[in-house]
Amino acid sequence: QRESYHLALVSRMQTQIQSNAVKRDIVFLLDGSDNTRDGFQEIKLFVKSIVESLSVSESQDRVSVVQFADKTEVNFDLNSHKAKNDTLNAIDNLRHKGGRRLNVGAALQFVRHSVFTSSTGSRRLEGVPQILILLTSKPSTDSVRGPAFALKEHEIVSVGIGVGNANLSELEMIAFKPGFTYKVTDFSMLRSIQSQLGATLNMNKDTEETLNGISDLVGSNKRDIVFLLDGSDESRNGLPAIREFIRRTAEELDIEEDKVRVAVVQYSDDPKIYFNLKTHRSKKAIIYAVRSLRHKGGRPRNTGAALQFVQDHVFTASSGSRRLEGVPQILFLLTGGKSSDDVSGAALSLKQIGVLSFAIGMKNAKQEELQKIAFSSRFVFNLPVFGELLSIQPEIASPQRDIVFLLDGSDVTRSDFPAMKNFVKRVVDALNVGENKDHVSVVQYSRDPQTDFSLNTYTEKQDVVAAVQQLNHKGGSLLNTGAALDYVRNNAFAESSGSRYQEGVPQILILLSGGRSQDDVASAAAALKRDKVVPFCVGTRNADILEQQMIAHNPSYAFSVIMICVSVSAVQAESIQRDIVFLLDSSDEMQNDFRAMLGFVERMVEKLNVDEDKDRVSVVQYSREPNVEFSLNTFQTKQSLAGNVGVLRHKGGRPRNTGAALQFVKDNVYTASSGSRRQQGVPQILVLFTGGRSSDDIRNAIEGLKQMGVMVFVVGAKNADTLEIQSMPQEASHAFFAADSSDLPDIEEQILSAIKTNPTRKDVVFLLDGSDDSQRRFPDIKDFVQGVVVDLNVSANRDRVAVVQYSNTAETSFNLRRYSTEDDVLDAVRGLRHKGGYPHNIGAALQYVRDYIFTSDSGSRLHEGVPQILILLSGGRSEDDIRTPVRMLKEMGVISIAIGTTDADTLELQTISHEPNYAFSINDYEELPTAKQDLPAENHIAFVSTSFVFVADSKKQDVVFLIDGSYDSRNGFEEIRGFIGKIVESLNLDENRDRVAVVQYNRDATANFYLNSYSSKNDVLNSIGTMRHKFGRPLNIGKALDFVRDSVFAASVGGRRAESVPQYLYLFSGGRSGDDVRGPAQSLKENGIKTFSIGTKNADTLEMQTISFTPAHYFHVTNFNNLQSIHPSVEATLRGVKETTEFPTVIDVLYINIKSADIVFLLDGSNDMRASERQILDFVREIVKQIEIGPSKVQVALTQYSTEPTTDFLLNTYSQKDDVLSHLSNVNLKGGTSLNTGVALDYVKNSVFSASSGSRAQQGVPQILILLSGRKSGDDVSGAVDRLRNAGIILYSIGLNNADRLEIEQLAHSPQAKYFIKEISDFPLVREQLLSTITSHKDTVTPGVDKVAVVQYSNNAELSFNLNTYNTRDDVLKHVASLQPKGGRPQNIGAALQFVKDKVLVSNAGGRRHEGAKQILVMLAGGRSRDSPRGPARMLKAAGVVTFAIGSRMANSAEMQVISSDPNYAYSVPDFVNLSRIQQSLMSQLTQMGVEEETKEGKNLDYLKNY
Repeated sequence: QRESYHLALVSRMQTQIQSNAVKRDIVFLLDGSDNTRDGFQEIKLFVKSIVESLSVSESQDRVSVVQFADKTEVNFDLNSHKAKNDTLNAIDNLRHKGGRRLNVGAALQFVRHSVFTSSTGSRRLEGVPQILILLTSKPSTDSVRGPAFALKEHEIVSVGIGVGNANLSELEMIAFKPGFTYKVTDFSMLRSIQSQLGATLNMNKDTEETLNGISDLVGSNKRDIVFLLDGSDESRNGLPAIREFIRRTAEELDIEEDKVRVAVVQYSDDPKIYFNLKTHRSKKAIIYAVRSLRHKGGRPRNTGAALQFVQDHVFTASSGSRRLEGVPQILFLLTGGKSSDDVSGAALSLKQIGVLSFAIGMKNAKQEELQKIAFSSRFVFNLPVFGELLSIQPEIASPQRDIVFLLDGSDVTRSDFPAMKNFVKRVVDALNVGENKDHVSVVQYSRDPQTDFSLNTYTEKQDVVAAVQQLNHKGGSLLNTGAALDYVRNNAFAESSGSRYQEGVPQILILLSGGRSQDDVASAAAALKRDKVVPFCVGTRNADILEQQMIAHNPSYAFSVIMICVSVSAVQAESIQRDIVFLLDSSDEMQNDFRAMLGFVERMVEKLNVDEDKDRVSVVQYSREPNVEFSLNTFQTKQSLAGNVGVLRHKGGRPRNTGAALQFVKDNVYTASSGSRRQQGVPQILVLFTGGRSSDDIRNAIEGLKQMGVMVFVVGAKNADTLEIQSMPQEASHAFFAADSSDLPDIEEQILSAIKTNPTRKDVVFLLDGSDDSQRRFPDIKDFVQGVVVDLNVSANRDRVAVVQYSNTAETSFNLRRYSTEDDVLDAVRGLRHKGGYPHNIGAALQYVRDYIFTSDSGSRLHEGVPQILILLSGGRSEDDIRTPVRMLKEMGVISIAIGTTDADTLELQTISHEPNYAFSINDYEELPTAKQDLPAENHIAFVSTSFVFVADSKKQDVVFLIDGSYDSRNGFEEIRGFIGKIVESLNLDENRDRVAVVQYNRDATANFYLNSYSSKNDVLNSIGTMRHKFGRPLNIGKALDFVRDSVFAASVGGRRAESVPQYLYLFSGGRSGDDVRGPAQSLKENGIKTFSIGTKNADTLEMQTISFTPAHYFHVTNFNNLQSIHPSVEATLRGVKETTEFPTVIDVLYINIKSADIVFLLDGSNDMRASERQILDFVREIVKQIEIGPSKVQVALTQYSTEPTTDFLLNTYSQKDDVLSHLSNVNLKGGTSLNTGVALDYVKNSVFSASSGSRAQQGVPQILILLSGRKSGDDVSGAVDRLRNAGIILYSIGLNNADRLEIEQLAHSPQAKYFIKEISDFPLVREQLLSTITSHKDTVTPGVDKVAVVQYSNNAELSFNLNTYNTRDDVLKHVASLQPKGGRPQNIGAALQFVKDKVLVSNAGGRRHEGAKQILVMLAGGRSRDSPRGPARMLKAAGVVTFAIGSRMANSAEMQVISSDPNYAYSVPDFVNLSRIQQSLMSQLTQMGVEEETKEGKNLDYLKNY
């Protein structure tokens, strides 16, 4: 027999509950007043019978007995007796206390303060459940409210037992939750409740508190309740009674954000919201607000308008309604008279959206009107006076339901039937079973259905539970769910079986299924819904989720595990722009359904914001071929669009070619000419409506749409193929089945909810440390910036990027407006030149970006609401004040992320950052991007709500979440579960890919599940959704770290360390560890386990950083409720660790001396420069001092100019440095009134950079011109500049005094080759920057040689020879001729590309990227890659590597396009014997990359071959 996995899971869960339940502290609080004297013997027998069923010992159950009357007295404490016999003897010896008064409140207070304490044996602080059993025989003489509330606050589970005249409402107030009260008529009847009480004690408190899902929905633990109050003048006198009615009702509700929400609206001639559903989150706040309620006043009484108002403005997601999540919507209308307007339309509309309306009339209200408004006649109350309002409150607070459980009784579920029965009992336990309350029925089915008991069989909960316990499994080989659904509709929900449908009692079906139905369920499901039955579906992993969604009331009522935890994310803000295409199946088969389809489109259009600049809509019909009814740019208003949808005619035809239609939409509708705005980043959405299986293949078309980024939704009807429609969308939740037209409104809501997402736009500014301290690590800083940029969506309409460097001053490298493509930004970043300067003036730099970068002129879109993000890199403490600019940036709304080295001031970083947890520390800049240190620090800045998208690749990883299960985390446990769930959603779970385990810890650690427990994402998420908090103290993190190392990362439970699979640990801590963490943390690191820690404000920061792989792997949150704020950072960190090898490897920068260059200084010698003469000439001298002069090294010339140029000395005048310096010491500026820079530039080109003057341009020696100018030229410079560039002369321009900024920028050969000197102190700074730029310029590489390497790959990559192995062509050719095939399978091209990037194109293997040598990769592939090449290919491009991809016919052409640097660089051959066909084309491409570069530069050629 097949095991039904999820049911077995619940079975194991129940076993765990029972095993946990044997450790309890139980206090019996017994009525010892005179009233119980005659029954005291029965009381003792009752207590003994309960104790007999316990496991009494010091380490398991502990028992105490306390008596009370006017005073309270302990008979024995929790630590008085350590054995069951001793406890029973002590009970036998109890003497009746006596007393006339019964002070229950004082007794409750006493046990809390004096019995549930550590000194008397309570283990509350260790997480042991604390249980109080109160037995009382009459009402209390003091107040119980405060003490009862305090017990609940201390999580003491109170059970109330009343005998005789005990006050039941008092007991319910004391009880921990509804259902924990029992009432008997006399003491002799106590034994009748013994089994029920025993069941309560065997239910772990935590499980009871967190029993979610079905029991939440059926039991209405979650409700949205709106009170609509008549505030007209006629109802003024009724306000006190109305306030008290609401207050009493609220007292009985479980008001919390995730449970019951309440809103209050008053109306007269117009309505007014007093508070909405999301205003108040606690019972106390609601009651306080209701007490302050003031009468609105006004006339007339427009009840119809008020009903419409609450539908449009209160039962909405924006006001806190959870209707779309399936939470019951309840309206209480309290009115004092007849409405002045019509109520019929609004009342009907509320019923249609599922609002359960109670109509309560007082004084002059009209019965007929109330009946129109109420959901059913049972919900109508018409009272003669306001004062009687309180009399109906108990009746309203006790809803009635008819609930039928339909259980899969086939052979498949035989072994799991006990777990199914347990599930039913647990749901029943949450109900209020009774004659006029909830009724329950159970039906089993396989081939045929059978009724186990009907709705009118039992009226007591204990009888229902007993009947469920006695159920026998039906058996049977087939599963006919459709027939079973028809059976329960016609028989179980029939009046003769006890259904109260005619009385308006809600009819609820809960289906538990272990497999796919053998018959059709669509028509049966539709019939149930027509009869107003609300089905819930619970399926194991063998059930068909689409079938379950088809049966369920709406898809959110279909679950894939037994213990359900409903999680529906909140609807996000309306998207600004969307392009939506409706593709409608208009084949002959759909003729009768065509109007329903059009209605579906019309209703969706009505909820869109149709406009040329907002939502655009297209409609396409198809059968054999498609037909465009109108394009995305046809209609620009909702009115014209809706009018044209309404008149569409059915196309007709056969067959149904869905694949061809999808391809047509891709090629002809999602195009700019048809109005698509895909290129501008506007979301592209397709809604396909189909009624049957396609006659052609859909796969290629769907894949093409997905690659374009089109979000696909599919609605299947009639004979649609469930597997086919499920295969089309990106997410399974975007596939729907409509059994009939009544399902369409729910589907519309879900599609609209899913598409209401804003495309993220960001303005990202990098503020980089350009000081002298960062010079050596500046390549690492650039690599970091590139690593972030490649994960942005750079375009003018999406993400924009700017870069600013700072030291003592700030300087813009490029602003937000400058570049609009990723390639341009990456090129600009690669070309950055280190600024230099000292000290760090961070305050001035922050002020600079505020004033000059985050402005409209510089491309900022702040005023359009686009997030403004600043990433600061700091290598030291600021020398100026940062506080004012920081405050001003925050006031502007700029989100700042600060990353500092160990020399930076941590407090300063936190002050600058948007929040303290946006500040990160690293040891040095080399840690920014390195795979070598595995520190993906760049991913820490995956910006808050504007997070980057990281694409998972094919690598494996073992991920363990270690969760604080102590009392420190109890209030944040739900948030931890949700947080982990979101992380898991982003992983690629599979037995051979990512694996996940979850462990909880406090004093000890316990695994919830291991790495090999589950092999699917759904199973992991389901298990996380059913986790319960462990509870207990103390917090032993060290012990927990040892546990995960030895028992969770172990091979026996799925750990794959031996296979070199990366292993990661995520630790959550809400407090300081009670044991030492240092040894275990170090041991994890030694075992290669990388730990990320997340701590609250109560956690020890130093401890967390000690545990973390590095201090930068520690995340701080104020409390676990704030976890979502760091989710993007943590997810990005996990992505970064997975892909850490995709970031540029740090290569020690080769600081090349200028080996060979011809440098000419061209000085403005006019009169304006006389004041700066000494500084100018010192500037030249200091540069000469730092370079090596000689005929084969660097040659220097000096020319001055004003009106005309004059040469001081030529390139070949001096061959010794001393001679040059000697001459410079005697130079004076020539003077002159005018300045002709254009003439001077032509002069140095023709007369100084000439062979006769010593120029070595013909030998490939770099030609460099350094120009110093003090004002705008009197002649044109543009032609001269072009001529210099054409001659290959590199011009660096330096502006002084009154130099024209635009002209200096025009003169420079690149944006980084311009400098400005504003004061004397700038001369040395500019000199150092200039030298740094010249020495790192690619054209200073010693000219000459190409280098070649060869790598072979299959399942792994292997180096045949390196770039520095051979120095001659003959040697390379000889080695290539002797190559032998490597062998192996499969082909992992991604890993091979990564190998080339990390191991071949690096300096220690002969790579010369930092010397400016062009990096070229020629990749040959004989088949499709088994792993993903996308990430490594992207990072090769980011590093400037030019890749040519050559594939045989077995290779994947799309893969070749991804790998190659340009689509033209991807080649295809039938097989490798035909390589000669493309050889000439390849060589032509290499030649076109620049003959000049080939003569001036070396090239690194790497051949990556597939064998």
